Amino acid sequence: MTPTALSEEVIPLTYGGFGYSGRIVHHPEPRIAPIVLVGGAFQHQGGWGRLERMLLESASVITVDLPGWGTSDRLPAHHGIDFLAGALDLFLSKIAPYPVNVVGASYGSAVAHEWVRRNPGRAERLALVGTMAQLTDHVRAKVELTIRMLERGSHAEFVDQVIGTMVCRDPRVTVARRPVVIRCLTQALNKLTTEGVDKYRENSRRLLDHAELPGGPAVEIPVLVTTGEHDPLTTPALSREVSARCADARFTALKDADHLVHLERPTEIVDLLLRFFGGEPLTGLDYCHPVEHVGGRGRAGVARAPLPAPRTGGEH
Repeated sequence: MTPTALSEEVIPLTYGGFGYSGRIVHHPEPRIAPIVLVGGAFQHQGGWGRLERMLLESASVITVDLPGWGTSDRLPAHHGIDFLAGALDLFLSKIAPYPVNVVGASYGSAVAHEWVRRNPGRAERLALVGTMAQLTDHVRAKVELTIRMLERGSHAEFVDQVIGTMVCRDPRVTVARRPVVIRCLTQALNKLTTEGVDKYRENSRRLLDHAELPGGPAVEIPVLVTTGEHDPLTTPALSREVSARCADARFTALKDADHLVHLERPTEIVDLLLRFFGGEPLTGLDYCHPVEHVGGRGRAGVARAPLPAPRTGGEH
């Protein structure tokens, strides 16, 4: 696939009075349905880098800066996950009015989960990377501490605390590309503008005020939940709890990675996602722990019927 074979389309939008935008990079001959990426607190629509490039070898890729993300308008904390899911729905209704595959990472996992739950039939499959069903007291304390550090102007302490929340710095364990990831994250945090700080504060307060996944019917489509085995934020145990809430879910943890698995092991996470979205077996993968079949309709580790075959393309 050459760069000239791809075409990009950007759509500016307004939802509830807040401006935001999204984009799609079209693959002319995709083998699977378009992949929607809904990122975390420090992710922006054009910053998926290597992960996006590898996904583009198989599918069109859709990214979005929801209100509160990237260059979009700051979103006050009282607007919850349901509001963000509504903004995502408006965007996808315009740019992809056909079934898609969805990836929700970190902060974006709750938004992706809620959009899929509220829109049955719009998504083929859902992957959640670094997620939790509810905010634990331990995580709440860490988030509240970062807000206090910002309010008193302790930026260096804020940077160190955020990194310690996302990155496993325990020297006894192996985390791929850890020094590079820490350096890149440090640079990004040190470049936060006043607007970026305001967005972090509002997004963090939203997390504190809306501490659980919205209720309602379970997601019925096939779901993959994963994170790094050393994730100190959305630990494997917390992530696995989310898979148990879904009707048909699979869970695994990637080796030698933490919360920032997409930066530490991009090749491996892309391989896992494409296998899942493409309906391929998730067995015998040396980069992750054995994939468990978890969900509301079965016991962990019990084999069930194969996933339904995915549709290809979707744009034509």
